[in-house]
Amino acid sequence: MLTRQRSPHNEQQVLIRFTEDGTDRLTAMRAELRALQSEVLSHFTPQERRELAAQRKHLAGGIGAQFLI
Repeated sequence: MLTRQRSPHNEQQVLIRFTEDGTDRLTAMRAELRALQSEVLSHFTPQERRELAAQRKHLAGGIGAQFLI
């Protein structure tokens, strides 16, 4: 699903790219995830979805801050 190749500009770097099959699989997985998220979120009210989004941003900000220390 991936190819590896040395960088032509820096021998210490390895470039990793998806193969066509890898890209297709990633696209399919993302579509499945979006469908699952839509299904789960359809059971929430619009207000609950707004609150969830706000809390998710708050959580992500806290998690991101931990990696900056």
